[in-house]
Amino acid sequence: EGFFVPANYFATLGVAPILGRGFLSEEDQLDTAAVAVLAYSAWKRYGADPNIIGTDILVDSCPCRIVGVMPKGFTGLSLVGPDIWLSLPSRYQTRQADDRTKQWPERFTLDVKYPRMALIGRLKPGLSVSAAEAPLAPLAAQLGIERGLYLYRLPRLGILGPDDRGRLAGISTLLLGASAFVLLIASLNLANMYVVQGALRQRELAVRMAMGCSRWRIMRQLLVESMILAMLGGIGGLVLAFWGMRILNASLTVLRLPVAMGLALRAGFDARVLGATVAFSMIATLLSGLWPAIRLSRRDIVGALKEVRGQVFRASGRGHWMGPAGLSVAGQVALSVVLVMGASLFTRSASKAARATPGYSFDGKLLVSLDFDGTGYNETQRQQSCQRLVERIAAGPGVQAVGLSNLIPFGDFHGTENVAFLEDEPKTDDIETIMNSGVKSYAQAVGADYFQAMGLPLLKGRYFTAQECSTDASVVIVDETLARRLRPDGDVLGRMISRSRQIVGIVPGVRHGIFEGEMEPHIYRPLGGKISFVFLHVRLADPARGIEARVLQGIAKEIRAVDPRVSVLAVSTLGDHHRNGTTMWIVRMLAGLAIMFGAVALLLAGLGIYGVKAYIAASRTPEIGIRMALGATSGRVLAMVLREGAALTLTGLILGMSAALALTRLVRSALCDVDPIDPASIAATVVLLGVTSLLAGYIPARRAARVDPMEVLRYE
Repeated sequence: EGFFVPANYFATLGVAPILGRGFLSEEDQLDTAAVAVLAYSAWKRYGADPNIIGTDILVDSCPCRIVGVMPKGFTGLSLVGPDIWLSLPSRYQTRQADDRTKQWPERFTLDVKYPRMALIGRLKPGLSVSAAEAPLAPLAAQLGIERGLYLYRLPRLGILGPDDRGRLAGISTLLLGASAFVLLIASLNLANMYVVQGALRQRELAVRMAMGCSRWRIMRQLLVESMILAMLGGIGGLVLAFWGMRILNASLTVLRLPVAMGLALRAGFDARVLGATVAFSMIATLLSGLWPAIRLSRRDIVGALKEVRGQVFRASGRGHWMGPAGLSVAGQVALSVVLVMGASLFTRSASKAARATPGYSFDGKLLVSLDFDGTGYNETQRQQSCQRLVERIAAGPGVQAVGLSNLIPFGDFHGTENVAFLEDEPKTDDIETIMNSGVKSYAQAVGADYFQAMGLPLLKGRYFTAQECSTDASVVIVDETLARRLRPDGDVLGRMISRSRQIVGIVPGVRHGIFEGEMEPHIYRPLGGKISFVFLHVRLADPARGIEARVLQGIAKEIRAVDPRVSVLAVSTLGDHHRNGTTMWIVRMLAGLAIMFGAVALLLAGLGIYGVKAYIAASRTPEIGIRMALGATSGRVLAMVLREGAALTLTGLILGMSAALALTRLVRSALCDVDPIDPASIAATVVLLGVTSLLAGYIPARRAARVDPMEVLRYE
């Protein structure tokens, strides 16, 4: 990855190279030789040679001299930086031969629709973005830019769009919200456990208070004990956190992301994050321990001393289920429903994304990514090289068709354009009106046999001819989605559209992105000779897995034999390319995080339900003993205890499901073919919480059903 920057780039950012120098002002002139500054990571990959300054390297087959190396961690304007920075004239020097004949002003004209240059500035202290935009209006008029000049903040990652702060804030909010839910569940759980433990210690506390111990000292003792437990839990949490970071970093390594992106997403120790986590945990510990401490320190001393040693205080009957402990259980179940519902949705989304297709099958299709920028070829030579590669691979055994394209569905990049009938285009000079007219469509350049290679049948008209693809003829093929958008009856064959191009064929629609809810319009034009990065699609006559592997092994060798200058970036099956791509990694990561949060919530909710039910069942031991002495069977006692706890679970499920259905709408855009109100996810959530509640309540209920009536009556 390389950025073209002017001489004052590094000085503007206030960072100096650790080796060599930055760019000089005279190196901004067109007639100067191409020079480059390496990123620290790229310098390390070159062997970290301290004498690398002055070395010549080839950048797109053009000699370029290294003049500096930047410090470790410096990535420029975003967290995902390039491997190399090149001087501004290098942009002209490293172009292919046909482009080098163009004049300097034409190469660097600011294109309104596809800007080739980004202007970066630093705001003065205290100056707002809106105030800084005010002087740009006359400047835009002076430069002849009719749409004006606008300012926006720099992206943080540079891979989620020009303004990715909102998306990053959304992801952070999602993770923090899930963490807050888990923390709240744990706090409610601990509060109940403290109450249960305090009930078992009521005689001890009553004796201490009878001997003159103040209520404040009792509360302080209970809070100190809870703080010690929190510290022990915090140590265990740190161990788990470091393990989690290692697992995350290992997954980034396995994915083989670009070096800069992997470094940007890499997790590590951060004192600020640790401090914030400790602070939140301390607050949660104090709040979860404060209520039990206040409640236990209010006990009646005389009544507590009269109770039998070792016996917990008795419940007051059925109403105890609606007490603070019971309500906290309902709250834990409700919070768990939200996280388990999210885990179910993201898991189903990941499963559907893994099986998703653009509209044609991945079976028996291979993908080869080629880079022609380093060949030094002009347009004609690139076209000839592509044609030789296609013919050589198409002649191989088991190959049915071979096609070329500049983009692929489910890929990381796409191009768009507005399509309208030529007679319908606005007769105006207003650029904004012209650019907003027509139907916004995905635009893709393809070779003659692309549709046959992808298995897209022709609905009307014809495919491109080899002659049209070699001359970049003014013909296009549209999909049926775009045809219906242009005319309700879809009769667009032979019509002329924008830029005087004729529609010669109609093909089925395809999905360009995994998260698209419906198919968007597509327009295809001949690939022509403007080839840089190109995808070569190979369709096999037999989609058997063994045949795919054999053909894959021979394709790279064939390309080396035909043209060794062409860089082979990747060779894989189309299905593997989809499954191992960045988008699928993000989908799987979200699903994994959601499952982790949901599993922790289920575990905590189960422990909370078990603790409260065990406490309440134990407190009703005398009542249960009398019932059994009067003829109640163990089965009826078991059913009674389980039935009374089911009301709390049902209440939590209703409250939690209402909150989950409201919150899951916020993550609609991150789901693939899954509606936020998904019946399967709702059913899975109800079943998981129901089974967890049943299992958590069964052991206390079973213990209560085994009470010996004679033992209980003897104590009474």
